[in-house]
Amino acid sequence: MEWPVSLIAELAARRCIVFLGAGASTSCLPQSGSTKPPGWSVFLEKLKTQIPAGTDVTEIDNLISKEKYLDAAEIILNKISPADFTRIIRELFVAPRYQPSSIHESILKIDPKIIVTTNYDDIYDSYCRTGMARDGYNICKYYEKHLVADLRSPVRLVVKAHGCVSDPAQIVLSRSQYFMERQNNSTFYSVLDALFITHTLLFIGYSMSDPDIQLVLENSSIAAPSAHPHYAFIQDNISDDIESALAKSYNIQYLKYPEGDHDYANEAIIDLAESVEQFRVTNPI
Repeated sequence: MEWPVSLIAELAARRCIVFLGAGASTSCLPQSGSTKPPGWSVFLEKLKTQIPAGTDVTEIDNLISKEKYLDAAEIILNKISPADFTRIIRELFVAPRYQPSSIHESILKIDPKIIVTTNYDDIYDSYCRTGMARDGYNICKYYEKHLVADLRSPVRLVVKAHGCVSDPAQIVLSRSQYFMERQNNSTFYSVLDALFITHTLLFIGYSMSDPDIQLVLENSSIAAPSAHPHYAFIQDNISDDIESALAKSYNIQYLKYPEGDHDYANEAIIDLAESVEQFRVTNPI
């Protein structure tokens, strides 16, 4: 695909924050076997199995079928124990020991200053820490206090906006948890909102029905007037009317690839990384 030169320039200058969603990890494979990181639906269905036998789960099933994942999670979390939640998190996201995908490799090659992710897995985090990153990486979870210090340093930064598998008790999954943590960690989210205003955003691995991106769009000021759009690399499966409405509301330009064609998406991100590297060579700062 043909990437906008304006996006390539923003990435090359490290003025663009790359926002990684679950789709960036879906092609990751474990050290053995063929299990892949779960999406929202599979994750919630697995959590649902921990609800005590005999409990009516009709409402949960209905919410999942309608992709109202935050509301389904709200109900599920009220019916299972923290111990069971932690066990499922480790079973799904830690035990398989997933290896990085080509998307992860390409993002590291692009070398942005800031990565923000709502993913719980630590696949990209671990990959960055292998020593491949030029200036080193630091990981900052939403409840930690070193975000501003990291932003003022040359170190590259991975921001875990909804927590991490390394601390399952702090994972943000439901709508009420998200808003509670915005209150409890208001400084962190205020800094994050400021970054959204002052930087270009590139969303990778999200669908427009993904509750993570919905929360980001609803609770930040990225719609502030600007001549520079934000970008979302998504599957071509939304209607023209919805695309137009969201584009106008949030100043987002959609870069679409054929639905279900993940090989195309991987190749496109590889091409983007190469274009950014070449731009840096021909346009040195």
